[in-house]
Amino acid sequence: MSTIELIGAVDGKHHYNADHIAGLLATEREKLAVGTAFTGRPDTCIYANGQNVVKIRAELDLSHENARKWTANVLQQEQQLAVHHPHKTWFIIDNQSNATVLVGSICPQLKPLNIELKPSPQTPPMREQYLDILADMFEKYLLLAKRHGYKLDEGLSNFAVDDKGDVYYLDDEYYSWDNFIAFSVMLGVFIRTYEWLDEAFMAKLTGILIGLVDGIFEDPHCRTIISTQLQSLFMPSEEKECLLKKLLTGLAQSPITSAVHLANKEQLNARKNNNNRYYAVMADIHANDAALDCVLDFYREQKITQGIILGDIVGYGPEPAYCIERLQESTFEIIKGNHDYAVATGNTSRGFSGNAITVIDWTIGQLNQQHRDWLDSLPVFSRNQHWLAVHGAPIDPAFFYGYVYQMTAEENLDCLQQKAIPLCLHGHSHMPGVYARDRYQRDHHCTEDKVDLSAYAHSLVCPGSVGQPRNGRRETQCAVYDRELQEMVFVALPYCVDSVVEKMQRYGLSDKLWQRLQTGK
Repeated sequence: MSTIELIGAVDGKHHYNADHIAGLLATEREKLAVGTAFTGRPDTCIYANGQNVVKIRAELDLSHENARKWTANVLQQEQQLAVHHPHKTWFIIDNQSNATVLVGSICPQLKPLNIELKPSPQTPPMREQYLDILADMFEKYLLLAKRHGYKLDEGLSNFAVDDKGDVYYLDDEYYSWDNFIAFSVMLGVFIRTYEWLDEAFMAKLTGILIGLVDGIFEDPHCRTIISTQLQSLFMPSEEKECLLKKLLTGLAQSPITSAVHLANKEQLNARKNNNNRYYAVMADIHANDAALDCVLDFYREQKITQGIILGDIVGYGPEPAYCIERLQESTFEIIKGNHDYAVATGNTSRGFSGNAITVIDWTIGQLNQQHRDWLDSLPVFSRNQHWLAVHGAPIDPAFFYGYVYQMTAEENLDCLQQKAIPLCLHGHSHMPGVYARDRYQRDHHCTEDKVDLSAYAHSLVCPGSVGQPRNGRRETQCAVYDRELQEMVFVALPYCVDSVVEKMQRYGLSDKLWQRLQTGK
């Protein structure tokens, strides 16, 4: 003998009774197969009658008490996340004859998107219907990420539409938000899968996507993250490549640009003729004018005119406008750091201490709109045939939040190996040195003044910090890359720390910040 106990519905109302569930369980079990109306794990049991669907989670082995707790917790979460059909109702079946307990749910039978979007939309109303469906799906997906930090399973078979055109999530599982990585893959799969997709539809879909991303996240940098992920996706034909480019072109209309920022044609020509043997590498200037002057003077004395600045021109230090204007005159390539981004946009919602936020707010008041626009226009990464350069870490899809340090070095080296990138230049950690993997898959941490990168298959190089060293030394730090010998030379230069400390004290900046300059920690 079995008893069916209803736990509750997503909307908290009563839509089904035990007879509804028992009747469906008496029908033939649906076969699960990719590309059909019903997909899922082999141990998921589906029963349907055209109006409703019962899903039994046969993989769960729970006691009656634990089954009630489990379903109550799942129901509470689904009520908070609001992506399932409101009639979805959880229940448990207690089979007293064999002492087993089953957990399941029942909801209206909807039309899965992998089936619904398969036919070519032949009429304008049908095309608009498809656009509305995809817009609803994207909105649910992105709102969940923004509000709750979760992502949904991106397969179109996990979403379905009702007769009113409303889209709902079918799966029971959620996953940690991955900063648009899986979402971008989903967009690529959509482009590859549907033969009917054309440029006119892609243009409208791109407009919808941009409106949702900008409106929900209020952060134009999100477009850059999506674009970067999309650029690495494979397209099987020239036609599909054109559709992907249509999407990328639309996303690139963001205020953020991925072009190398240089001030004039003379600087642009210097960047294009990037063939000098010695190359300047520096990072994390942090508005320290005396340290920046010292480093630039050193490079000038060494006759090094080409190089890269790995972000964080501003933040922490007393002279943000001076440092910006000094670098605007340089021929160095410059990428954006998290402090640059925060000052440009006013967004300090992620990864900043109280002291850092206070200085960012102060820095915004020291700069004019042109300064902030220049920071905003900086690219967030640089990639060429020699290296990848980011402010933060190669594993971070946002480019300037992740760190390379002892606990993350292996994962970051794995990333370089998977992407066949021999060298990554990065800042953010303020710690000069190299994490490297040799050809025998052994990892190393090198902190010598000179490191031979040719001995390694993959290397992560941080030049230290120009404006706020943290390895126990007061000197300003930078590096020189000998591209002929593949040697990275780390440089520490004495400068007038006291003059910077005096300015920071005069401007009322935190004691902890100027004390760090004195101790190098």
